[in-house]
Amino acid sequence: MPKPTGRLSRTETVATALGAHRTRLEAFIRARVPSSDVDDVLQLAAVRAIEGAGTLNDPKRMLSWLYGVHRNTATDVLRKRARHERLLESVSAAPEAPPEEPESGCDCSVSQARNIHPNYAEVLSLVDIHGATLAEAAEALGISANNVGVRLHRARKALRESMLEHCGVESLRDCADCRCIEEGCCAG
Repeated sequence: MPKPTGRLSRTETVATALGAHRTRLEAFIRARVPSSDVDDVLQLAAVRAIEGAGTLNDPKRMLSWLYGVHRNTATDVLRKRARHERLLESVSAAPEAPPEEPESGCDCSVSQARNIHPNYAEVLSLVDIHGATLAEAAEALGISANNVGVRLHRARKALRESMLEHCGVESLRDCADCRCIEEGCCAG
């Protein structure tokens, strides 16, 4: 509901300015990000601007403040995309299975890792296959190291449960008793 004095709140002022300068802000973003990201950046920047309206100290500098919000949002989106692309490159460059040990007789863990949640499979690949530290995995995934630790714990649990359900064993140590060797269902 509008204020009785006719004055707009800061949030309303920012929203009005976003509408008034949409064409200029869109051109600014189009010059900085791939066309496929323009709408996402504009929407995210608008949300950030409206949520951060209280940080605008001088309403006379509205347009330069909006440019700053849009520039920072574009930078954040590009960084997130770069992290995601590096992760995809590292996962696609990874071998499908860890090097086979002479005593190992089955590929159950690798096969069953394909059946767990993709976020869990990613963290298992980074840490258990590629040997990334929690900090390195956190940077690649764009989450905190603590979150990586939690995700890794849940991923390992999900993998054990998947192996137990499918193969009847919970770990590589138990593969000698695994029915998949005879059935050949988890091979390569």
